[in-house]
Amino acid sequence: MRGKVIAQFLLPTLFAGGVFIKTSLAGETPEELKAQIDALKQQIATMQQQMASMQTLIETLQGKLQQVETKTEKLTPQFVAKDSKPVFGKPGLEWQLYGRVKMDYHYDTAQIKYYNDFVGAVKNRWSASYNSTTETWKISKVPDYQNDSTNFNPRDTRLGALIYQSYGNWVVKGHTEIDFYGYNSGNNIIPRIRLAYVDINNTKTKTSLLFGQDWIPVSQLNPSTIEFGILTAAGNLWWRVPQLTIRQKVFENWELLGSLMMHRRLSTDLERRMPWALARIQYKDGVLNKVFDKGSMIALGGGYKHDAIKAKEVSFPSKKFKESDVDRWLICAEWLFNFKLLKQNLQFKGEAWTGKGIDDEWLRYDLGVNAYGEPIEAYGLWADLVWNISPRWTFTIGAGFDDPNDKEILKGLIGPQALNDRQFTKNTQYFANLWYKLTDKMSIGVEVMHIETERRDWVDTANRFTLSAFYNF
Repeated sequence: MRGKVIAQFLLPTLFAGGVFIKTSLAGETPEELKAQIDALKQQIATMQQQMASMQTLIETLQGKLQQVETKTEKLTPQFVAKDSKPVFGKPGLEWQLYGRVKMDYHYDTAQIKYYNDFVGAVKNRWSASYNSTTETWKISKVPDYQNDSTNFNPRDTRLGALIYQSYGNWVVKGHTEIDFYGYNSGNNIIPRIRLAYVDINNTKTKTSLLFGQDWIPVSQLNPSTIEFGILTAAGNLWWRVPQLTIRQKVFENWELLGSLMMHRRLSTDLERRMPWALARIQYKDGVLNKVFDKGSMIALGGGYKHDAIKAKEVSFPSKKFKESDVDRWLICAEWLFNFKLLKQNLQFKGEAWTGKGIDDEWLRYDLGVNAYGEPIEAYGLWADLVWNISPRWTFTIGAGFDDPNDKEILKGLIGPQALNDRQFTKNTQYFANLWYKLTDKMSIGVEVMHIETERRDWVDTANRFTLSAFYNF
């Protein structure tokens, strides 16, 4: 660029000057030649000033070009989850498609309910039905609650899209993802929305605003199970719920969060007016790096929600209660520590929580309120240890439990026989798994999981053995 500009101005000038000198030497007097030389010097001085101005302009344009290229290069690595994914688009607007094909082969030693394709609690060995006309209970033992079975499950196959657009200091991220855990019959598996949200991020103030369906904003960690249920009803609070969440990074290591979160309304007949109001504070790296490796963090979160529970939402005996006010609350602590032991990379993570009325938004269906519509107090815990043996081998061991208050969950019932298949007085899961990475995209894993479901007077047990394979793209 610089050479072209100089050539356009310098060559015509030199050519004109050469012609001028050649013709002038034809018989000019010394005084005339001197005057011509002075004029030529003035032209050269003027040309030098023009060249200096052009040089300044060139440097300015090159600086602006470098800034644009730098912003374009930084957009993708900073906000795209995995740099190895293909990214399309143009500077300032980029999008990416991703997904995985996954197949799980399960063998269960007893019936695991209520979720069929992923682990919750073991089926209740007793069945109790209430006759509202005679106001009597009928109790019977389930003869086949220990049935063993095999399951070939492809439902955790996923497809997703990410879109990023920059406006100065703002970066807008759109994210959609589906899997195939929708309602189905046999192999007619229906897609369902996992994620559908927009996240607006200001890179200068380090503030982000998210609206849409995303993972719950408190109790953010998940255990590293192969099993899709990730310790459902066994200490891990998780789900993907519509929300409005704001995050603010403070200094380099602190993050503050506030959120409103609620399940989509299933019926206008429900008088649930208040969403969960949530808050969370997180500390990452900083002084933790003096003891642990980079990426370690601790967090404390919680929330509150007020509900009016109608009589028909109450299990037994519904005709005696019209409406019940429920105050729900939650406190949750999280930790994740990366460290090395004998030159091996290890990660220890987990959560501990306590609360009342914790149910739908936390995948604890039928565990939030009792037969009288009163909130049930509960607490839970899970933890696991992930050992990266080598670039190809990873071993994980962990456990978790969920423990509702016995008296509160059984109030209004004749006993634990009346608890449905996903209700219990305590549920515990233990697991261990081993992954082997065939390639950067393909992995095979095996896992054993043991479930103990206590219903006050007895404990029902089951084991799940899993062989899993997935391919990321």
